[in-house]
Parts: sequence; C-alpha cells; structure tokens
Amino acid sequence: MRKEEIIKHFFIKEKQEELIQKYIDLLSDHNKHTNLVGKSTLLDPWKNHILDSLQILPLIKNKKSSILDMGSGAGFPGNALSILGCQNVILIDSNGKKINFLKRAKKDLGLKSKIILGRVEDLKNTAFDIITSRALANLSKLFSYSHKFVKKNTVLIFLKGKTVNEEIVEAEKKWKFQFEKHVSLSDIRGRLLVLRGVKKK
Repeated sequence: MRKEEIIKHFFIKEKQEELIQKYIDLLSDHNKHTNLVGKSTLLDPWKNHILDSLQILPLIKNKKSSILDMGSGAGFPGNALSILGCQNVILIDSNGKKINFLKRAKKDLGLKSKIILGRVEDLKNTAFDIITSRALANLSKLFSYSHKFVKKNTVLIFLKGKTVNEEIVEAEKKWKFQFEKHVSLSDIRGRLLVLRGVKKK
C-alpha cells in the first residue's frame, strides 16, 4: 500500500495526516543522531511504520479502551493509534533515549498518549483492555511481561515476524491461550497475532 491508499483505507483525516507526517519528519531527524529505527525502514515510513501500526485499528472497537504499548521504542504502534483517535494509550520503554524522543514528539505535536520510562515488569499492578507490542520479544516472554495486566476480556495484539509459528509452539508449553493469525498488511512475511484468555499452565 502506498501513502494515498493507507490514508483512504483507514479514513485518515487531513489533520491526522499532517500529524503523522510531522511525526515521521521528527523521527527521521532524530534518527540521524539517535538510533530509534532501522535506517532502511525510513525509505518508506508510511508502509513500514504507519501501516504496520494502524492495521491494529480495526480490532479496537472502542477508542476509549485502555491500551498498553509494551517496549514502544519510537512510538509504534502506540502513538500511531493515539493520532488516529485512541484516547487512553500508555507507552512504556526502558530506553531513555527513546523515551526522550517520545516526550519531544508528545510536546511538539500535542499528543495525548502517556509515556513511562521503565521496564514493563516494574509497572504497578493494573489491567488493560488491549496490550500491544511490536518487535520486543518472543511470544513466551511477551506473556511473561503482560500476564499480570490481563483481565477477563483483555485482547493482546502482537505484530510478529516470520518465526511466529515456532513462537506459538514454544509458548504453548507454558501458557494457555486462544489466538488468531492474520497476514500483515505491511509485510506478507509478518503476522498480526490476536490473543485472548492468556493463562499460565
């Protein structure tokens, strides 16, 4: 999908498009001196970062849902979802340089997301409606990080790469869960993994 197709597909308003473009410009500028994302991904940031993040959006039925974005890095998918109207997004990362970028982006663009510097494991006990993650860890580790934030109807949405099937098999040794797999819109090798009912065996 090209930029114009992404805008059409997700009904992105003009103001939202401007914010996304400003975000990309700020990210590209920061990435020159601080390694936030792989340089090659910025050759087509609308596909590699925006589309990759926004494919989660149709799964979020209520924009007021509480969303935890674990290991948010440069703010994907968390800030992309926030720009598109999700009102209750928390971004957490343990990397100070990445958090500094997220704070700068929040200030400059007037974003509503909440930003936390710290490790997911140290987050105070609270539950979320939706938990997201992109390129943070394997599935079993993601469950270890997130299971204490899971309530009865929590949905976990993880953007995974080509090792997703092996990760599922490995995770099933220690965890019980139901899952759906969708082919990623941004990369046919990737998968969007939607998980419910996560419990330790």
